Formats: sequence, C-alpha cells, structure tokens
Amino acid sequence: MKKIYFYLALLLSSVFLWGCGGSSNNTHQPQLRAVHLSPDAPQVDIDVSGNTVLEDVAYRQSSNFLSVPVGSTPLQVLVANTSTAVIDETLILNTDTKYTVLAVNNVANIEPLIISDNIEKPANGFAAIRVVHAAPSAPEVDVYVTAPTTDISSQAPLLEDVPFKGISDELEVAAGDYRVRVTLANDNNVIYDSGVIGLVSGVEYVAIAAESDSNTSPIGLTILTDLDSTPFVNAEDPRARVRVVHASSDAPLVDIAVDTANVLEDVPFAVGSDYLLLPPATYNIDVAAAANSQSVINADLSFSPFTDYTVAAVNTLANIEPLVLQDDNSAPAAGNVKVRLVHAAVSAGSVDVYITAPGTDIAGIKPSINGFQFKEDSGYLEVPAGDYRVRITLAGTKTVAIDTGSLGLAAGQVRTAFALDPVPGSTDFGVLLLADLN
Repeated sequence: MKKIYFYLALLLSSVFLWGCGGSSNNTHQPQLRAVHLSPDAPQVDIDVSGNTVLEDVAYRQSSNFLSVPVGSTPLQVLVANTSTAVIDETLILNTDTKYTVLAVNNVANIEPLIISDNIEKPANGFAAIRVVHAAPSAPEVDVYVTAPTTDISSQAPLLEDVPFKGISDELEVAAGDYRVRVTLANDNNVIYDSGVIGLVSGVEYVAIAAESDSNTSPIGLTILTDLDSTPFVNAEDPRARVRVVHASSDAPLVDIAVDTANVLEDVPFAVGSDYLLLPPATYNIDVAAAANSQSVINADLSFSPFTDYTVAAVNTLANIEPLVLQDDNSAPAAGNVKVRLVHAAVSAGSVDVYITAPGTDIAGIKPSINGFQFKEDSGYLEVPAGDYRVRITLAGTKTVAIDTGSLGLAAGQVRTAFALDPVPGSTDFGVLLLADLN
C-alpha cells in the first residue's frame, strides 16, 4: 500500500517560495516580463526600449515583472553578449496591464508568444492559474488539474486538444494542493505528472509545458508566479522509473503486481521489462506464478523521486528474493559508454570477470573484476565506445562459464548485463543485456 506521496520540495517551502509577499507591481504603468522557452537557443539578453534589462538568460528562466512605459515599446531578444536579435518586436502596452512575453519555438523559428492580464489579484482564498503549451516537439495534449489522489481514468480533462502555442483562459481556483497531469490528446497515458503542487491564496501562476531532457518525461513545467522573490520554478516529472527482471532460472512464468494491480503478465526467465513510471512512494510488489497466482515474492519497496531502479527476481525458486538496484542513467562523457555487470547466477558461486577487446586471450591477464559474488554488481564502468567481450570464469581459474562474444557499444549508451544460471536441463550459463539508455 502507498505510504507517502511526493511533494515538490521547492513548492512546499512556503516561507521561502510563497511567503515573501506579492510583487511590487505599479498599478498604473504596464508590467512586462520575458521568458526564454526556445529549447535549442543559446542564452539570451533582453532589451526593452534600447536598454538591456536582462543578461545571460538560460532556457526556462524568467524575469520578474518590470515597469515599462505606456505605448509603443521596442523589445529585442538577443543572443547573449551580441547584437544579434532573434526576436525584434514593437509592443503596444496599456496601463493597468501585465504582459508576459514567451520566446518560443526552436531557434530557427523563434517567435514571441504574448499573454496579457489585468492587474486584478485573485479573490481571498483563491489562486489564479493559466496553462500554456510551449513544447514545439509535442503534439496536441490534454491537461488534467485535479486533487492529488484523483484517478484521471474516469475524469474529463480540464483542457482538451491543446496545440503548441495554445494558451488557456485564466482559471481562478481555491488555494490548496493540486496535481497536474498531461497526456497526449484523447489518450490516458500520462506523459507528465507534477506530483503535488501547492497553489497559494492571492498568487497568479502561469504553468508552461516546456521541452525537457529528463529521462522520465519529454516535458516539464515552468511555473511563473507574480512574486518578486520567486519569479519562476522548473518542476520536472518526479516519478520513479522501475523495471523488473526475471532472473530465477527454475521459476515459471510470472505476473507482477504493484499494489494488487497487475502491471506485467506471463514474464519468462531471462527477460527484463521496459521502465514503468510510478509516483515516488512505498509500494507492495507481488511476483506470482502466472499459472496459479501463487505468490513467490511479496515485498514493500520504496522508490524515491527522480530515481531509476531495476528490481530483479533472483536465486532459485525455493529461495527466490528481490534484488533492488539503483540505476544511473546519466549520460557518459562524450565518446564513452557505461556498463554495469550484475551477478545473478547463484549456482556459479564466486567468479572472475574479464572485459577485453574481442580477440584478447585471457590466459595471461588479470581479471577486470576479481572474486565477484552472487548478488553483487560492478557499479557503472565508463569506457571508450567500441567493441568489447565479457568473459566470466570460475574464481581463480580460466574456465569460461559465460562468454558474450563481441559486443559493439556506441557512444552515449548505458547498459546493464546480468549473468544468469542455466535453465533446468542445461549446463549453459547465460547473459541478459539490458539497454538502460540509448
């Protein structure tokens, strides 16, 4: 059963983020802020009426509101520290109005997207929120804004078929805790999940779906506020990514349930799943024989936010147990690969591991990993991209039990290799190579 639900730490730090008072908006002059939302553009400078008001603004950063003159106002977005303008517009600005200028689209097609609001604040006990689709690579989406625990499968989206550059009306909602989920249009598969976001009375928010390089989601939220203290926060999808591996050679096909709901069925030995996305929490994980639903593993496992895991069912069926590994899917250095080895062959005992060029004779060399024990993992070994061969021998001998043959590993890849026991009736040990990244 779930025991916790993740709250975005920045958004819960009410004294720091929300408790520093409202903005110092002048209620007569127009107010203007600018946001860098072009995913492949460099850092920019922003000029208003010929004056540089912001320098070296990075992607998904925003200014505070600035007081600007009424009427015709030149606005330029420049490549940082140059005179090269990527946006050059003249805005007509009115009194008692706040303007948000988003620099959107890829840099080859960069353009301004302008939101205007009056200066009225939300009623006491309410917050105001507006939603913007500013991810140029994403198709039309549906947006759900709900109570934190609401199951959206039976809910209609708050916003439907929102296209790139789509801007919602400003919605006034009761202050409190909410959860934003984004799906592709007419699809319940969640591509972004904010976790719990606290909206505070009297504050105006703009929640912008922007492209993200997170492994979890192709988008993240850039949330603008009208507070001088915190003009923006970037809220990435905090869900944990969890994959499972069937590494018990004499166990039957299995079904895997998370909090009693089957997520994988009929999983055979020597197979690893894709990553499943789970809100960070403690879950009951049940592995049961597919044929008769008899549970072979039942364990409560905790998964942290922004973290990837591999959960392997290891050992013989009589002693089957979960092996939980935390994965590091950060990219290797340019030109390199990362490889992790996991000893899941209980019958092999202690082994030595040789990682070599394909044609290398191991007779005269020392092992890369010496005395590798059951359930140990090597950690991530970062090496130059190229062709490799992994051979596993009984400890202290050159008797090869597992030989991967030549493995071609391309730059940027992250891989995990499981050493596996023979299936019943065979003497051949095996290896399962999982594609972690790229």
